Formats: sequence, structure tokens, C-alpha cells
Amino acid sequence: MAQRILGLDLGAKSVKGVLLESTFGGWTVADSGAVPVSAGEAPLRERQAAAAKELVAARGWQPDSVVAGFPGVGAASHLVTLPFSDPRRIEQTVQYEIEGQIPFDLADVAWDWQVLETHGGKTDLYVGVARKEELAGLLAALAAAGIDPQVVVPAGPAYAALLGSGAVPAAEAEGDPAGQAGAADVLLDIGHERTSICVAAGGQCLAARTFAGGSSQLARGLARELSLGEAEASALLEADGGGAALPPDLAARATDPHAAEALRRGLVPLLRELRATLKAWESRAPRRPVRRLWLAGEAARLPGLADMLRSEVAAPAAAVILAGAAAGHIPPDRAPGLALALALALRGQQGSRGQRLNLRRGDLASTRDFEHLRAKVLRLGVYAGLVLLLAVVAATVKVFALARQERLLDASLCEVTQKVVNTCYTDFSIAESVLRGKGTPTAGIPKISAVDVLAELAARTPGDVALRFDRVDISSKALHLVGSTDSAESVDKVVSALRGSRCFADPRSGGVRRRASDGKFEFTIDSDLACEGAPAAGGKG
Repeated sequence: MAQRILGLDLGAKSVKGVLLESTFGGWTVADSGAVPVSAGEAPLRERQAAAAKELVAARGWQPDSVVAGFPGVGAASHLVTLPFSDPRRIEQTVQYEIEGQIPFDLADVAWDWQVLETHGGKTDLYVGVARKEELAGLLAALAAAGIDPQVVVPAGPAYAALLGSGAVPAAEAEGDPAGQAGAADVLLDIGHERTSICVAAGGQCLAARTFAGGSSQLARGLARELSLGEAEASALLEADGGGAALPPDLAARATDPHAAEALRRGLVPLLRELRATLKAWESRAPRRPVRRLWLAGEAARLPGLADMLRSEVAAPAAAVILAGAAAGHIPPDRAPGLALALALALRGQQGSRGQRLNLRRGDLASTRDFEHLRAKVLRLGVYAGLVLLLAVVAATVKVFALARQERLLDASLCEVTQKVVNTCYTDFSIAESVLRGKGTPTAGIPKISAVDVLAELAARTPGDVALRFDRVDISSKALHLVGSTDSAESVDKVVSALRGSRCFADPRSGGVRRRASDGKFEFTIDSDLACEGAPAAGGKG
């Protein structure tokens, strides 16, 4: 039975989706679509969720699973290099490495990792990190729209699934070094507010990152240069990228030589980030040749963009072209804009065969995810077995210890009663009644101890009174207190509190005197002791 997988690209201007049907024999694109994100005062993620709900309802999609890209630039990427390649050791170690790289506690972030490359006995890891409150807010907004993505991944590494699935042709232009062993593809996605880069070879992500800046930044630069509104500048960019035709007056401005120069200047930060990403990747391992630079996103078809980027990677550059099963269902002019949604759907289609990165782990994991449920049931079963085993062991040890202790107590009781009344008793209740009887040496033992009296005093002392006991005398019949407090009224409060106890009979103040040195009030309190047994719990009785 075919499984329907939805890849969801939550963009700043529009939400795009690609629905795949996955079977044992492969996959096909069932449908695709996009809905613009409405303007308004509501938070962006709520407007994105509303657009996603509208898209799913309008297309009549009923996906079995959803893979969503984390929107915006809130998901940070970190590179961690470990001096080993054992997956078990990586799992045990990576959390300590990433904890030292982020300014947050690990409990406050959602994070996951995946292997980039292994070389010279070392392993390079991509670690994606997002604030947990941001991810939880996104999931809550999507849940309100009736969407529960099982996987949420940063945009950058998700493109490896697109480059390694056959959805992009292996060679499209003359001079394309497709036959070079180990050649890598670079994909540059220029969105509205962010840009993502992915370097991949054979479906394996080798480097990835997402940074702020996109077509909106180009539009602002163009608006300043040509003295236009930002909306008009955005319309110029969309028209240059193959969008709707411009009005005559705005079309005339598009031919202004300053427009091309403004675009080139606006692309300088993007080129700088691309150059830095490629240099960082090349410095980690032996250099691989770059086979092709693919362009995706809103600005992928800007005139002259491919020519500017070609020199940066020393390889052909062109807007994304789809091949195979994807080419027949997604028109060429829509391929760059739907590239991320298709990549996310392919990431879901790969399942456990793909890379493991998923920000929905731990307490944010999807309850619909079967692997998570199976692992949770297995873990609970193991925990239940351990608890049962420990309970049996503890009960056995306790029974053995109690039996041994009971024998020791019986022997000790017998020894004491033999010495006192010249008869051995092992039953405590019988021994107690005999020892308490008149005429025995134990009849004069007080019924309560000084510790009991002191505990009753501590329990009865008002908690809201600041006082200090400098002397506490406890005899078999009386209590004498000497101390200091802040006011004379506090002494009355203490006396009143002691009168509420059955252990203190007729408590009374012996006098109060104010010290000249610090203004404290010295006092004495006397009381007879009247309780016959241990005070009740909490000092009440």
C-alpha cells in the first residue's frame, strides 16, 4: 500500500508543499502546491500555519506523515569533530561537546546530529539546534491547523535528500564534471528572508548552514538605489526571475543601469557567506571537486546570478532542474521554488535509510511516530523489568534483615529483663508491663525525655517571633528558659503558645528587661512539666 508523505516548506512569503506516494518500488510526485502567507499583525508562525491549513484543505491532501522544514533562521548549525567513528561513542559524547558551544542549557533547546564525513579516524558531525520554546510554538500553531509533522529539520541538510535521490539530473551541461570520482553538488537556496547552503555527494550531506538574508535584502538595496518603494522593488525582482509582467512605468525603471549594479552590490554578502562555507568545508577533509552549483528559491532565476556564482565554485551554475519521477509533475519554472518541499518529502520517504537528523526528539517527539512509540514501549518494558527485579531483591534483603534484627532484639530484651526482674521475656508488651510495675527498679524512670520536651518546645515556639534561647534547663518536673527577643509582646506570644501544649503546665514569664547595648529584650520563662508520655506528632496533644 502506498504511503503518502508531505514535504512542507514554511516560507516567509508562501507555504509550499509536495505530496509523494512512496511504494516498495520507489516514489512518485502525487501533487504540489503553494499558498501565500497573508499579511497581518499575527505572529508569522501563526500566519504560516494558517496558510499550511489552507493549502492542505484546498488540495484535499491526507498525508500519512509530514516532514516540515524549520522556518526562518532560528535553527543554528554547529560543526563538531570527534576523534573516533563509533556511533555508540558518538551518541554518548556529542551532548557534552555541543553543550560547550551553545549559550543555553541543553534542557532549553531542541537539538539533534548527523554524520557529515569520516576521515583519518575522525568524524565530522552536523548538529542542528533550535530554542525549544520556538519549536514548541511552531508545533502548537501547526497542531491548531490540524497538522502534526513527525519530522522537523533545518533547511540546509534537508537538500541532501534531493541531490541524492535522482530528482536532480547527474549532468546537464557541457563541461559538467559528472564523471569525477567523489564530486560534490552545491545547492544554494535564496529565500525571502534567509539563504541555505548544502554541499552533498552521493546523497550524503557534507556541509550545510542557513543564514539571514535573501531576496528581501536585494529588494531593499534596489529600492534605495532607484528611489522606489520596497514593494515595487520586489516586483522588479520577481519579474526578472520570470514572474508577472511589470506595468509600463515600472518596466522602464527595470532597464536603469543602476538596477543591475544595485543587484550586484546586494549579492556581495551572499557571495561572502557562500565563499566562507565552501572554504570551511574544504579545510576539513581532502578537497573534492564541485560538480555543479544548483540554485533554488525566489531569486534562483535572476539574470546574471548564475554567472556571478560560477566563478565562486569553479563549476557550472544553473537553477534547479528536476529529472525522473519529479520532472513530469512539477513544471520547470516552479522547480526552484518547490525544491525544498520536494527535498523534505524525499527525506521522509527515505525513513531510516536517510540521515537521522530530526529536531522533534525527547519531550517534543511526535506521538504518532511509530519508531518513537516502539522505542518508548521497549524502554518502559526494560524499566518495568528492572523495577520488578529490584523490588524482589529489596524485599528478600529486607525480610532477611528484619528477621535477623528481630532475633537480636529478642536476645537483648531477654538479657535486660533477666538482669532486672530475674526472668527472661522476649515479648515486648509483656516485658514493658512488667518493667513499669511498682516496686521494680525501672518504676522511677521518667516517662518522657529531655529530647521530647525540647522537641515540643521547638514545635510550640511561634514561627513569626524572632527570638534566641540562650539557656534551656530541663529537669524531671520543670522547664526554665532564658533568652532575648525584639519586643516584650513576643514574650507574651511565646507564653501563650506554650499554654496550648499538654506538656507545659502553668507557663509564666519571670520578667522582661531591655538591654541598653542593642535594644533587645531579655526574658525568662518558667513552666512545670505535666505530660505523661511522648508528645503527640507536631507538638499537639
